[in-house]
Amino acid sequence: MNLKKSKTYLLIGITFLFFFISCQNPKDKKDKKEKTPIPQRTAVVERGEIFLEVSATGAIKPQVGAQVKVGARISGKVEHLFVKQGDFVKKGQLIAVIEHRDLKNQVERYEFEYKQAQSQWEKIKAVYPEKIKSQLKTIQALQVELNQLDRDYQRFANLYREGLISRTELEKIERDKEVKKNQLEAERAKLRALEAEFEKELESARAQIEATKRQLEEAKVKLNYAFVYSPISGYVSEVTTQQGETVIAGLNAPTFITVIDLSRLEVHCYIDETDIGKVKPGLEAFFRVDAFPDKLFNAKVRTIYPGAIIKNNVVFYDTVLDILTPYRNLLRPEMTAQVTIVAGKKEGVLVVPSGAVKIDSQGRTFVMLKKGDSWEKKFIKTGWESRGKTEVLEGLSEGDTVGVW
Repeated sequence: MNLKKSKTYLLIGITFLFFFISCQNPKDKKDKKEKTPIPQRTAVVERGEIFLEVSATGAIKPQVGAQVKVGARISGKVEHLFVKQGDFVKKGQLIAVIEHRDLKNQVERYEFEYKQAQSQWEKIKAVYPEKIKSQLKTIQALQVELNQLDRDYQRFANLYREGLISRTELEKIERDKEVKKNQLEAERAKLRALEAEFEKELESARAQIEATKRQLEEAKVKLNYAFVYSPISGYVSEVTTQQGETVIAGLNAPTFITVIDLSRLEVHCYIDETDIGKVKPGLEAFFRVDAFPDKLFNAKVRTIYPGAIIKNNVVFYDTVLDILTPYRNLLRPEMTAQVTIVAGKKEGVLVVPSGAVKIDSQGRTFVMLKKGDSWEKKFIKTGWESRGKTEVLEGLSEGDTVGVW
């Protein structure tokens, strides 16, 4: 009897369950499975501009020549150091003096030798012309005497032919004429030797002047090394040698201070190899720094270094930007910069807010398109995305209303 009741109850339960299932609406079940959340706000598909942007992390760096390590080129004790860290120095300002007594003495010695050489030069120029002038007078006098002897010889020769004088008297004046001619030649040779000596002495004195002048200039240069000047205007960022210390100048000059010109800065950013093909010199860019997160600095790509930088097996290329926005008293070296380079621009294209674009589990891009009071899931094809907007290539028309999450 109990078994019969149990079968009856089981049959009633199965019948009731079948009735309940049959009463369910299959359409409601399907809608529940595929139900998509309704967007909270809407936006209209419109035409506008869209940018192709390359983002990278970089750092503020001094330009070439804007950061200089100022050092010494001679060894010695630092007698005076006139600056400290944080000071502003001007180009050509004296910043340090190294002991230089021996260098000063050397300059004075070469100055004396240079003056001596000049004095010798002046003496030679004064003495030798007088000697040459005197020698010329001697030659002129001998020439006059020789000319007179020539005339006398002609006269005696005529007298001899007429038988008025003897052969001996004619030969005597002939000998006198020959002697005078030899004297004249000797004095002329002496003149040539004197002129050659004059040129030689001039050349020697000139060489001595040049040698002492060169030694004096070198000594002055070495003396000038004892006075260290700032090669640029800027701020002292580091002081590495103190007054009273002894510096040894070797292959590497010891550094006194480091000067940075904060008006000559640039941005170095590191572009991934997948994006470097989009970047070229002249492109517009902008960046922000953590110190001034609300300030946007405009820039321009100047150059891309050819060498690669590899970090964690990722290849980057150092790209240098010129800073266009005035940045005095704002930017400093080694600040981190969040850089965006504008690699391309399209105008008059369909755009929607990037918050309207979604991707489903199958990787398809879609938006929720509003039609009247209902929503339709609309698959689309997108292009560039930047500044909160996404380019729509296919699937939507201008004026359509889409949902934004």
